[in-house]
Amino acid sequence: MKTSDFGERDFLQLIAGLVSRIPGARLSWDEDASDIPITEDLHLVVNVDTFVGSTDWLPGMSAAQVGRKLAVMTLSDVVTKGVTPTSIMLSLSVPADYDGTEAQEIVRGMSQYCLKNSVSFIGGDTGTASDVVLTGVAFGMADPDAIVTRSGAQVGDIIAVSGIFGLTSVAFKMFLDGIDVKGSLAQRAMIAAYKPTIDFDIVKTLRSHDAVTSSMDSSDGLGITLNTMASNSGVGFEIDNLPVAGGVAKFAEDHGIDLLDLILAGGEEFAVVLTIPEEKWDVAQKVSKDSTFGLKAIGRVVEGTGVVWNGPDGPVEIPSSGYDSFREWR
Repeated sequence: MKTSDFGERDFLQLIAGLVSRIPGARLSWDEDASDIPITEDLHLVVNVDTFVGSTDWLPGMSAAQVGRKLAVMTLSDVVTKGVTPTSIMLSLSVPADYDGTEAQEIVRGMSQYCLKNSVSFIGGDTGTASDVVLTGVAFGMADPDAIVTRSGAQVGDIIAVSGIFGLTSVAFKMFLDGIDVKGSLAQRAMIAAYKPTIDFDIVKTLRSHDAVTSSMDSSDGLGITLNTMASNSGVGFEIDNLPVAGGVAKFAEDHGIDLLDLILAGGEEFAVVLTIPEEKWDVAQKVSKDSTFGLKAIGRVVEGTGVVWNGPDGPVEIPSSGYDSFREWR
C-alpha cells in the first residue's frame, strides 16, 4: 500500500508506537512542535517543516518569497504554543545544476524575515536532490506551564480565530485552476499566498492572562484544525460565524464553488485557532487590539464530538478536510 492510499494522519497512527515521549514533556508527539525538558522550569520547543518545490512552489513565486514562506511555516507551530522562537536553521537540498543565485535568494528570504522578527538564522545544511527540498527547524525556550497545547478546550469556551479565511483558496484557484480574478481580491489573494504572516505574540500574551485553553495554526486547513482540536480535547465544536475574507463569498457564487470548501479546506492561512474561556473574552479582546489580526469569535465548545456549522439551512457537519502531505488537498 502506498502512502497516498491512506494519507498523512492515518500514517501517523501507524507509526505512533515507534515514537518516544520524553518524560516530563508537555506536548504530544503529533502536536507539530515538540518540547524537551532542560530543567524543571525550562523546556526547549522545536518544530520541523518542509517545503518541496514540485508541490509547494506556486507559479510566479520568487526564491526569496519561498525562503520567507518556509520561515513562516516553521515558526508558526512554535508561536501557536505560546512560545517565542529564538532561532532557526535550514536544510537546503537542490538539483546539481540549480542556479546558485536563486539558492542564495532562498536563504536571503528566510534570513531577512527572521531578522525582522528578532529570530536568529544560525545556519544549517546543504545537499543535492532531484527536487528543491527545504527543511526548516525552529527553536524556542519556555516554562512548561506556559506552553499551550491543542488539547485543552473546555465546554463553554469561545472558539476564536486570529485571521480571515478564503484568500489562499482563491489564490490556488487562480494559479492552479486558471480562474481569472481581478482587482483587489486578486491582489489580496496573491499577498496571502506569496507573503503569509504570523502573529508572534498573541498566544503568549493570552496565556499570560490565563485567557487561552488550546490553540493550533490553520496551515492544513480550518476544517482539519477544528476537528483536530475538538477530537484531541474530547469535546464538540459548534461554529456560528464563518470567518470569510471580503470578496470570497461573491467569488464562490460567481464561479459556482462551494464557499465552505474555500473557507475550510484551503490551508496555508497560518491564522491561529484558539479556545478562550468565556469569562476571559473581554481580556482577550483587549489583548487582540495590539495584535496583528485581532480576534473573531466563530463558535462555542460543546459536549459531544465532531464539528458542526449552524448554517442558514440547519446544522452542517464540517469534515476534516484540507491539506494532506501525502495526498496534497483532499
